[in-house]
Amino acid sequence: MARVLVVNIPAEGHINPTLGLVKQLIDCGEHVVYLCTEEYRDKVLQTGAEFRAYPFQTDPFSHDPDLKPAPYKHPSQFANMVVRGIIQKIIPEALKVAEQDTYNYLIFDSLMGWGGTILAQRLGIPAVCSIASFAFVDPLGSEQDSYEDVDGGDVENLYASTMELAHQLARQFNVPVPSIKELTKHAGQLKIIYTSRYLQPKADQLDESFLFTGTSIVPRLDAPPFAFEQLLDSSRKIVYISMGTILNRDLAFYKLCFDAFRQLPFQFILSSGRDTDMTPLADCIPDNFIVRPYIPQLEVLERADAFVTHAGMNSVSEALYYDVPMVMIPLTSDQPLVSNRVQELGGGITLKPSTLTPEDLREALLQILNDRSYKQQACTIGESLRQAGGYVRAADAIIRTFSTVEQK
Repeated sequence: MARVLVVNIPAEGHINPTLGLVKQLIDCGEHVVYLCTEEYRDKVLQTGAEFRAYPFQTDPFSHDPDLKPAPYKHPSQFANMVVRGIIQKIIPEALKVAEQDTYNYLIFDSLMGWGGTILAQRLGIPAVCSIASFAFVDPLGSEQDSYEDVDGGDVENLYASTMELAHQLARQFNVPVPSIKELTKHAGQLKIIYTSRYLQPKADQLDESFLFTGTSIVPRLDAPPFAFEQLLDSSRKIVYISMGTILNRDLAFYKLCFDAFRQLPFQFILSSGRDTDMTPLADCIPDNFIVRPYIPQLEVLERADAFVTHAGMNSVSEALYYDVPMVMIPLTSDQPLVSNRVQELGGGITLKPSTLTPEDLREALLQILNDRSYKQQACTIGESLRQAGGYVRAADAIIRTFSTVEQK
């Protein structure tokens, strides 16, 4: 039995894909110690793993200026977020907890970038990179047209400050100084990607250390109950709306949805977010809407005919796993990359949030529901995700890779 250390960032879309893998490793006899923030204790304990918390600001992606989601228009912006927002703030705290014990191998989240290498080198163990989005063949912000609005002087200053901090961290942890590309590179002997080779952009440019295992779906015991019998008419098409767990407090967007869809003969289910105060819109909610702060997403997607989403990778993967076509409104980070790829494969339509109108949103939804090609392509992508092997294949590959590793 190997001792496994898992270190993750405090974000639902990065935690959820690992839960099936962790449980499968435990079922195969591994002992897993999972490090994250206190708010994810119960979710992780349900897998059977041992949980240990490192200190971090509550809801950092909403309140921490270094982590606040934003579009990346240049690779240096993404590198700066990884180093300043994640490595500097998480890795020292995680090491304080991890160095209390010994492990055979490490599984770390890809957004830690070079931070995963620091953990592995300091602990003296091999590592697996857990990739909850697409594998970044090119760093976020590398698209040529994204450079147009970026000031050259700002980029130079950002590059300099990022590398200065990287040098400080290298001295602090007594590890080699990385290049700017190594800061965000997917490190580790094995990289687990929770998607399919078919869906991954530029998959042919990834080497054999990248293992595509498809969407990781496991029951969520913390999901709230939902009375599906309350749906107005079982013959109505069901449209699910969710903007994820980070960028879900935009009341103007919810009002836009109400205006766009109130006259349509469909059943809408909207997840507004636990911390979103919908009181100002209470009188605006149409009769064909059910609005709840937290929805059992997997159970709803099993029944949904369409999904209006921010195109976060976790949500998109779960929707496609259940063959649900999407209207995608990408806001930040990797979401434009994800939505563009799904649109390229015919599984959905991408809309720009900056110019979005109720008419645009309504027209896109009707196109998704009336043109069966979107459903067919969502099914094609979904089949590639279901056939990729899931967490069982991921756990088997990890155990085979590290079965000869001796405990420190």
